[in-house]
Amino acid sequence: MTTIRHNLAVRRLSVFLFVACFALAAGPGRADVDKDGQMAKISAELLALYDRYLAAQRTGTPYSGSDPLVRIVEDRVIIDAVASGNVVSLESDLKALGMRGTASAGRIVSGELPILAIPVLANLQTLRFVRAAASVTHGGTEQKSP
Repeated sequence: MTTIRHNLAVRRLSVFLFVACFALAAGPGRADVDKDGQMAKISAELLALYDRYLAAQRTGTPYSGSDPLVRIVEDRVIIDAVASGNVVSLESDLKALGMRGTASAGRIVSGELPILAIPVLANLQTLRFVRAAASVTHGGTEQKSP
């Protein structure tokens, strides 16, 4: 059991280091520069959220979401991610990126992902597509089209 925990810890550390290196290499640039390639996995509202969040960080102002359908919890966004294969592998990859409160149903994994991890999602082989989770309102469920 200890070996399994150690291997999981090493994997998470490796993914964390990858995320950190990617974020440093990417710099403050736009997340959607390759929206027809790898970034096509990421919905437009998540890419826009990432850009707005970075802009707020650069100016030192606290970020407040402007889209009522995109749910933000502190510095995290609630997402629905569709697995390209094994949903358990996707869930593990998302947790390694800092996702918390994960739940899965079928091929979808939902949870709270750090906003800064959004562009790194494009590199996950286990991910087919990701978008902001549908918002529940008093009138029922509303959903943004990707």
